Amino acid sequence: MLTFGPGSLWWLLLIVPLVPLAWWRFVRRRNRPAVPWSTTAPARSVPHGWAARTRWILPTLRTIAVVMLVVALAGPIKGDEQTNKSVEGVAIELVIDRSGSMRALDLQVDGRQSDRLDAVKSVAADFILGEEDLPGRAHDLIGLITFGTWADSICPMTLDYTTLANALAQVRPATEAEGANTAIGDALALAVSRLTDLKDHADLSTDDIRSRVVILLTDGEDTASEIDPVTAANMAAALDIKVYTIGVGTEGVAPMPVQDARGRTRIVQQRVTIDERTLQEIADLTGGRFYRARNTQALSDIYAEIDALEKTEVAEQHYYHYTDLSVTPTVLGGVALPPLLIFPLLVLLGEVLLAATRYRSLP
Repeated sequence: MLTFGPGSLWWLLLIVPLVPLAWWRFVRRRNRPAVPWSTTAPARSVPHGWAARTRWILPTLRTIAVVMLVVALAGPIKGDEQTNKSVEGVAIELVIDRSGSMRALDLQVDGRQSDRLDAVKSVAADFILGEEDLPGRAHDLIGLITFGTWADSICPMTLDYTTLANALAQVRPATEAEGANTAIGDALALAVSRLTDLKDHADLSTDDIRSRVVILLTDGEDTASEIDPVTAANMAAALDIKVYTIGVGTEGVAPMPVQDARGRTRIVQQRVTIDERTLQEIADLTGGRFYRARNTQALSDIYAEIDALEKTEVAEQHYYHYTDLSVTPTVLGGVALPPLLIFPLLVLLGEVLLAATRYRSLP
């Protein structure tokens, strides 16, 4: 950024009287003969050489030098902008149910029937990376925990959202052999532990963690935890960790794929139950909110609302380092330039040399 020093711009007004003054001697010389004669009429027929025809170069050089000196006097400066960015991020632990009931086919993804887990993964990926109504998270540490009968940390807290999204895409509903029950309390306690351990991983944290959040999603009720969900919520509240809870799926009965004795898959209507009371209590104890998502659009709207509630704050401070172009060398457009004062001095030197040699005249 090129500008002039504060309070010095008025020096440019000197150009108004000095430019005519630079031409005054040239104009005055043209109005009188160099050598006094009674008449100069015979001299008018004498051909003029190129030096005589181009004598205007001298006042032109003087004018350029005067203008450049006045500009230098006004103090031209070049400002190099620098930005100092301060980020206050949010540490988010995504806790997603993958129990057997998440295979229920009562949600849709892109207009086609889908099980609950695929719909949840689609919306959660949009929440992380950004898509349509979800802008995506930036500067936030995000981790992933899934749970069936047991809670597992699938991805540690990270700023690598692509790796996190890939890990999310690999999540599948738990089989009976893997443990298809629901351990809400254990999963929440594990999320609290991961968020508490952030202080021991300074290399992963942003400039400042302004809040720690758990987004807990389930479609059922706790059936396998060693730690009671309310006890885990009290742990979160004591550590100032906010928990948003989401109950996903239809009420009453839902279409569920099952295998018969011959290994064939068929769809049966199976009763489903969501412990809304416990989810509400967890949210209330920690200062979060409880949401109910009966379809994919509602789930997307919920994540959008949470995204709006838990915003990362980015503060930018702009400041300039100014260089006085009159007396300090600088780089413009990749070219190193000497101080500005050198140029009018060179121009004046050129005028003096020309006036003393080729353009020398009498008197």
